[in-house]
Amino acid sequence: MIAGGRGLKMVRVLLAAAAFLLGMTPALAQSPTIALAPGDAAAVRVDPGGAVAITPEPGRAQWTPYELAAARHLSGIPAPDRPEPYAHDLPSDGSIPPPPPLERGVVRFKFHSIAGRHSLLVIANGYERAIVYRARMTEGDRTRPTDVCLVVPGNHGFEHWPHPIDRLEIYDLRLVDWKEGDPLPCA
Repeated sequence: MIAGGRGLKMVRVLLAAAAFLLGMTPALAQSPTIALAPGDAAAVRVDPGGAVAITPEPGRAQWTPYELAAARHLSGIPAPDRPEPYAHDLPSDGSIPPPPPLERGVVRFKFHSIAGRHSLLVIANGYERAIVYRARMTEGDRTRPTDVCLVVPGNHGFEHWPHPIDRLEIYDLRLVDWKEGDPLPCA
């Protein structure tokens, strides 16, 4: 037992530190990292309080006709010389088949290698709110952040890199309000 003076101050400091750390725990639990290698997938659910639950699906990123057509289109575009500030739509000229149905209340990530020369992240947003997140990519022994774009509600999003990526980490995933006509920012 600690009595009076300095000992009581130490107990107060320890209690304050414990309360601070306990208060931080939910925030840390809300932002887990999703690690994907080419060919991997993950299903993500976000509860109303913002907590994120991840179901990894290693080796389960199967191509759909929609994703193949998007990959052909994106890998045929010249690489920009700097990050794009806004997302672009896929062509609506009939060259892209319709997307597969979305699973409501789930965000599904699939990470593909395009012939070992390009990388493609497919995001299927089954929520009625937009998804924003951050990402880091690893090439060899070098890991660095990469720009990614908002994914609109009830839609698919694509991130394309004109080079191979060994590992992609997705973190700080959040649902945000978005309505038709709002910008599609990338950061």
